Amino acid sequence: MRGSTRVAAILILMFVYCVSSAGSAHAGSATRMLGFSTRDSAMAGATTASSEDTSCLVRNPAGMLQSGSRVDIEYINILPHHVSMRTEGQAIAPNPASLSNVGLEQRSTIDYIGAGNGGIIWRLPGSEKHPVAFGLGVFTMSGIALNYPCPRINTAMDGSGNANGIYDRFIDLRSTRIAPGLAVGLTDKLFFGATANIGIQGLRTDMAKNNLRETVGSGKWDFTTGGGFTLGLLYRYNEMLSLGASYESHGWMGYHYKYKDTLPYIDEPPVINAGISFKPVKDIELTFDTRYINWTDIKIARLAPVSGGFGWTEQWVFATGGEYTFKDKLKLRLGYVYNRSPIGQKVTFANALLPVIMEHHLTTGFSYMLTKKLSADLTWEHHFMGAQADNGAGDVYSLNGVGTKVTAAVDIISIGLGYKF
Repeated sequence: MRGSTRVAAILILMFVYCVSSAGSAHAGSATRMLGFSTRDSAMAGATTASSEDTSCLVRNPAGMLQSGSRVDIEYINILPHHVSMRTEGQAIAPNPASLSNVGLEQRSTIDYIGAGNGGIIWRLPGSEKHPVAFGLGVFTMSGIALNYPCPRINTAMDGSGNANGIYDRFIDLRSTRIAPGLAVGLTDKLFFGATANIGIQGLRTDMAKNNLRETVGSGKWDFTTGGGFTLGLLYRYNEMLSLGASYESHGWMGYHYKYKDTLPYIDEPPVINAGISFKPVKDIELTFDTRYINWTDIKIARLAPVSGGFGWTEQWVFATGGEYTFKDKLKLRLGYVYNRSPIGQKVTFANALLPVIMEHHLTTGFSYMLTKKLSADLTWEHHFMGAQADNGAGDVYSLNGVGTKVTAAVDIISIGLGYKF
């Protein structure tokens, strides 16, 4: 009983830790985080077929049987830099002035965001013939945060006569997931897992709506909840080769009442993961993942700017990772990700407050075993700077904001602890 109480206490502390520290992301695959643990991030998220910690509750829940009984916690330091916007544009008859704040170049004032992940997996004792594992995790899933000193649009265009308007400058979107899960062994090589995805989402922004007036939310926090599910399979062909696949459903989020005129629903996209893990020798593991993120399944992302959306496209992600184990004490990791931005040049101005345009990402990290059961982990992610300018080939927002250029780059340093029991 004392052991169960201890596990429950650890779980409660992890939950409080993750919810209190969960901040908004600004890196990875568009608004989604690149990884969900120090190992997952250091291997560029290429762990669908290689589960060693609680990040499998997001990546592939079947991996709980491979990870075994353990607890993981992670603190994430997100360091955005070179997040800038230079607004350009032209007047289109009969309007006497450009929609954009022409010639204004500025940089976001947000240079640090804190976040966190944590989870627990318990493999049922005595279930070796037909293994069963339970898990629960709390993860920072996605989001974005930036704040410019001056507006993106020319606020004299809003018809209010207020030429000194100070809105359409910032957005802060945060998405946290609570994921209870179950995994079972279908055979001695094939595992199946599933999670229920319980989402908590916070939003505040002073973004302009379609008529160029400030949203009625006026920068106040608005929170909602939602849900979805993830299903996964893991096939361990032998000690050298494993294959994994998972499907993450559409995440149906609740209504943002304060932002009903701009961002009423911000759902999470469906994601398909497929991966392979190969161990050519005992101490070296190589992994590869491909990932399809269907942003067009999300109405607010799919719709054109003139219809109140952002004009995003689907996103393919290609990730590769490697891990080298030295004397069972030290694990060194390296990874690389390429993902094409879902934002095309013709919607750059419409997405100037959502500059998720980074496409190349390099990751590295290590774990050191402090004891036979306890490890200390460190990861560094470098998200290379992306730059994009509106080509004027879209709707009226593109025509009025032609030439607007945005840039963004991010570094992330994560520290964590893992404990096997």
